[in-house]
Amino acid sequence: MAMLRRQKDTDAARRKKTGRPIFRTIFNAMMLVMLVEVVLLAVSIAITNVDGRLNQNAKDMLNMQVRNRVSYVQDLMQDAQNLTDLSEHINNTVLAMQKEGQLDLAELNTSREKSDALLTAIAPELVSTLRAKPVSGIFVVLNTVNLHNLDVGCGLPGIYLRDLDPDARPSEDNADLMIECGSSAVVKKLGITTDKSWQPTLRYYGLKDNGFFKTPFQTAWEDGARLNAEDYGRWTTSAYKIGNDSRTAIAYSQPLILPDGTIYGVVGVELLTSYLQTKLPYSELQDGNTGTYFLVSTTADEEDTSFIVSKAVTSSEDMITSEAPAGMMNCELRADECWLTLRNKDYYAVALPITLYSRNAPFSNERWLLIGTVNSKVLFAFADNVRNVIAIAIVFTLVLGALGSLVIARNLAHPVELLYHEVVDGQEKKQFPQLSHTNIRELDRLADALTSLNSELLNNSTKFLRIMDMASVELGGYELRFDTGSVYVTDNFFALLGAPQPKDHFLSVRRFEEKLSNIQLSHPCTTTAEGDKMLTIRKEGETRYIMLRVTNDQTTQVGLAEDVTATTLERMRIEHERDYDILTGLYNRQAFHRVSEELFRDPHQLGVAALLMMDLDNLKHINDTYGHDWGDQYIHRTGRCLAENTPNGTVVSRLSGDEFVLLFYGYSSQDQIREKIRTLSSAMQKSVAILPSGNELRISISGGVAWYPANGTDMDILKKYADFALYQVKRTNKGHLEEFSMEIYQQEAQAAQLRRDFQQLLTEERVYYVFQPVFSARTGKAMAYEALMRSDMEALRSPATIMKLAREQGALCEIERLTFFKSLENFDHLRSEGLVRRDTMLFINSIASICLPREDSEYMDSRWHELRRQMVIEITEEEEINHEALEVKRHAPGFSGMFALDDYGSGFANENSLLELSPRFIKVDIAIIRGIDTDPDKQQIVQNIVAYAHPRNMKIIAEGVETAAELRKVIELGADALQGYFLAKPAAVPAKMAPAAHKVIAEYSSASDSG
Repeated sequence: MAMLRRQKDTDAARRKKTGRPIFRTIFNAMMLVMLVEVVLLAVSIAITNVDGRLNQNAKDMLNMQVRNRVSYVQDLMQDAQNLTDLSEHINNTVLAMQKEGQLDLAELNTSREKSDALLTAIAPELVSTLRAKPVSGIFVVLNTVNLHNLDVGCGLPGIYLRDLDPDARPSEDNADLMIECGSSAVVKKLGITTDKSWQPTLRYYGLKDNGFFKTPFQTAWEDGARLNAEDYGRWTTSAYKIGNDSRTAIAYSQPLILPDGTIYGVVGVELLTSYLQTKLPYSELQDGNTGTYFLVSTTADEEDTSFIVSKAVTSSEDMITSEAPAGMMNCELRADECWLTLRNKDYYAVALPITLYSRNAPFSNERWLLIGTVNSKVLFAFADNVRNVIAIAIVFTLVLGALGSLVIARNLAHPVELLYHEVVDGQEKKQFPQLSHTNIRELDRLADALTSLNSELLNNSTKFLRIMDMASVELGGYELRFDTGSVYVTDNFFALLGAPQPKDHFLSVRRFEEKLSNIQLSHPCTTTAEGDKMLTIRKEGETRYIMLRVTNDQTTQVGLAEDVTATTLERMRIEHERDYDILTGLYNRQAFHRVSEELFRDPHQLGVAALLMMDLDNLKHINDTYGHDWGDQYIHRTGRCLAENTPNGTVVSRLSGDEFVLLFYGYSSQDQIREKIRTLSSAMQKSVAILPSGNELRISISGGVAWYPANGTDMDILKKYADFALYQVKRTNKGHLEEFSMEIYQQEAQAAQLRRDFQQLLTEERVYYVFQPVFSARTGKAMAYEALMRSDMEALRSPATIMKLAREQGALCEIERLTFFKSLENFDHLRSEGLVRRDTMLFINSIASICLPREDSEYMDSRWHELRRQMVIEITEEEEINHEALEVKRHAPGFSGMFALDDYGSGFANENSLLELSPRFIKVDIAIIRGIDTDPDKQQIVQNIVAYAHPRNMKIIAEGVETAAELRKVIELGADALQGYFLAKPAAVPAKMAPAAHKVIAEYSSASDSG
């Protein structure tokens, strides 16, 4: 005992040393929770990408503003450059003045008087256009000479009007307009004030300085004015000034071209930079007026990731962007976003195209863009501020949380530590203490509960024993304490297990375990899925089932023995009813599948096996004749015969009504199983039942056998094969057992697949029709076309196969309908496309015994009314003519009434068919035409047919002509029409007659004409 006590003290000291104080536990837990919350917050911010979304929102807002603005700017510039009416007016004025002898274009550059007269005449229209368009200026420059031939510094006649405030209300006397350029005479006649930088002519400084009018003029001149004047129109890609004027502008100009191609100047409009800046309000891009608009042009491709743009207009208060170098500027694409770098600062930009030129115009490579840009630090400032606020909030939360956790942990730990010391003191004094109140409800309740629990422990053990005595199920139990070596056993434990009560009053743990082990060895014992032991106790003719459950921990083992005889017997009864057929006592379907699946998991156990599917032959007759009770007796006797005449281990089952299945397994050869099956078959034939009529009834059963592993290693496959063999027996020779034949199975499978393909052909209409010409034997022209069925399905390429399946499946009417509808539809398409003449006839093969319903005929007549008048129905001699069907066809709505007797000379009675049908055309069978040039008998047959047909206004068509000799002979014998591969093969689009055949017919035609 002293040693046990010292061991307990040592364990307590170890637990005290390795345990953690409650204060640290609470504090660490609260800090962990706080850290987890902070981490979750940070992760959620990172996952939701708040920073990125805010930045993206800023980009989207900038994109939206620029997109709205670019539409406005594009409309403004497109409206400004629409000078078609003005150009036509100027051209009409020039032509009128030329007609009246007032103007000679050759003198425009040299005669001030002539040019002033023209400029004065068109000035009112220029003023009117200036007022009507959103432009700040308009101009006309006159020149009829190649610019290469002009002297640098020379002056060109022209007029340049400017309105400094286009949006203001116009003055009635044009007082708000100024003349920037124009001769004194023009200024005097117009009465418009000149600007301070006025000049009488526009100076030409050479082509290197593109200016606002030179490039369009020279381009049109060098191109020979092949295009319309507006196609040569161009906007200046950089701002320009007029003379000494400080105002900058961009301009659009296009050449003046007379209808005869004479180029005599340019006309254009101007947009002052200051005016355009009012149309590009940079304040809308970003708060604080930090945005910038650039109106630029570029010749770079749209796919370039870095491109140079030429600045035309800049609208901004940003010192960096507004003072950016004039002219060229570099743009970069980063991750499909446009960026500018100005003075080592990044600017996010939105560059959207402005469509000004047609695709084939000479200047279509000059793409105009509107760029809206904001310094990236300014654009993303809000996101940066939000990120900083979140970081400060997280740090503040950590500091405040740590302080709060320290205070809370201290307040919670103090009462628990107080109770702990009181319990330790009571343990040392060997008495349960009176625990203090902490004013914490849960701790005070815990203290009260511990006090109550201590006083009730003894009572609870007594109550448990009483409950066991009162239970309806007999229970017994034990407890082993490995730390103390004590054993507690209920009085009925050993008796419950069928063992005598031990004579020893004291049982050690080892002695008890030995006795319990002997009990388990002396009785059948199984282990359940849960690990419990099920003992079968047989004593004095009585069988009881005892469930022994054992639980273990470090120092204790507790066992409970329960008498489960009643529940076990009930479970066994239910399992038997679940697994066995009530009528025969054999396995039912569910049990057979379960047992078979277990066997198939172990191929070695199966060895050579056979699956026998069986079906009673006379059960329905017995049920109908003698009643279902006698039918049940028949089934019962069959089941008993199967069970008594099969080797032990054979799995025998009744699947349903009259179906049985047997699995022979574990054999080394098929011959061994065949011997067992012959024994079973012989016993069944000898089994006799006496019917109420006094007659003997022998068991008649049909069966199919599938072999494992020869036929398959899967149960489902074997069942399918055995069932197929059974089906073959039932269909051919009932009352026998046959083995599965793979050859027959594959033949049936192919036939079934062919039937499925045929159904697919009907459902999806997987047929199409080709047309073979029927040529006149006299002229060689195509007089008709025969529609021939084809299919794109591999297994149904042959029309004969399709017709055979149609007869087998009763689908001849569907084939008839498909043939008529498709043939008419396809041939009508050929006629509408001009691929065949509209006066040619259409021969359609019809099944002699089938006629379409009247509604089908009415539909065909309504859709192909004209074509039906030229339709000829071919009646084949492969089937006997049905008179009723023939009359329905003859009187079908819209039908021409023309019949053709196909394959004459083969099939059913020829003369009868000829008399009954009275055809317009007789098609002589290919068997007669083949080799007719060398066979006198065949020649005589054709002569007889011709002699019969021609007096009765019937035409003879020779089918299957394949050689020139055959062609000559049938023409010589009097055939009216010709058809065959030598003339033309069938095709979706009919071919013309082969040259060799045409030559033969031409020879006969010329011979006939000369004769």
